[in-house]
Amino acid sequence: MRHSLRFLLILVVILFSLAMTQSIRTMVSLSQAVVDPGGTATTRDKHIAVFLPEQETLYFQQIHEGVASAAGRFDVAVSYHPIGADSQEFALAQYSGIDGAIIYPFLKNEEILQRLNELDQQRIPVALIEQDVVDDWPWTFVGTNNFEMGRRIGTQLAENPWDGRIVVVYSDKSPAVAAEKELIELGITTVMGDRLTAPIMRRQTGLNPLDAEALTYQLLRSDPPITSLVFTDTDDTLAALQVIIDLNLVGEVQVIGFGVTDAIMDHLERGVLDATVAVNPQRIGIEAVRVLSELMETGNAPGYVDTGVEVIRGNS
Repeated sequence: MRHSLRFLLILVVILFSLAMTQSIRTMVSLSQAVVDPGGTATTRDKHIAVFLPEQETLYFQQIHEGVASAAGRFDVAVSYHPIGADSQEFALAQYSGIDGAIIYPFLKNEEILQRLNELDQQRIPVALIEQDVVDDWPWTFVGTNNFEMGRRIGTQLAENPWDGRIVVVYSDKSPAVAAEKELIELGITTVMGDRLTAPIMRRQTGLNPLDAEALTYQLLRSDPPITSLVFTDTDDTLAALQVIIDLNLVGEVQVIGFGVTDAIMDHLERGVLDATVAVNPQRIGIEAVRVLSELMETGNAPGYVDTGVEVIRGNS
């Protein structure tokens, strides 16, 4: 029995060591070459590792595109890696030989701070994107000002002549916005003030694309009725709009969506959607590469780069 347990323990240690070694080798090998847009492999001196949640959403795809488009301009190799509770690559990043890291801090604050401090001890520059961390140290941040987003949403809502209840729907598909609910709602209430006839309601969807559909049905059948819906994810917006169309409630409820896709713009033009929040994920990716390149070259860079937000109205 003892021999079996000892053998099992040794096997687990060996498998873990092999997995760790393979992860490090993968990250190191990616620093040697990158394929340019023309399909040619070119060697570059600097290697940036980008850590994003494993979510196949349009938002993260556009960040990916922004980073890729800036890589050639700043002459850096880029590799992409998952970040999350089960990801070992981020935990091993300090050993990988990378020159810098762009990080969407999709972890508990205590864990992300531990990893950031480990990278800092190895003198690996870091740029955080979209979701900041609670810390006294001023980590370089590139992304959207969520208080300003709330203010822009509040300005649009304030023009609504209807009295009633406002629901802001957050989503696990847009974790940076969901993590700063208070800032979003503070921005809204700062603008609306006494025009808010009831407290802002919060709801949240998961990664399942059907969540928003079911939630919208529930909200529109509530009593008293919901008069304004605010979404913070593109997929949730489109799912909710389809429900509103199916129930023949177009024009009966104000909807502020999220994102600027062909489908979103089509709904704006047809009057199904009142407005949409426009952030720029591609610019976030581009600016993150620019700022991190500056950090790697000079050791200095802006502490905060605001990539902007606006609300596009249906009649603009």
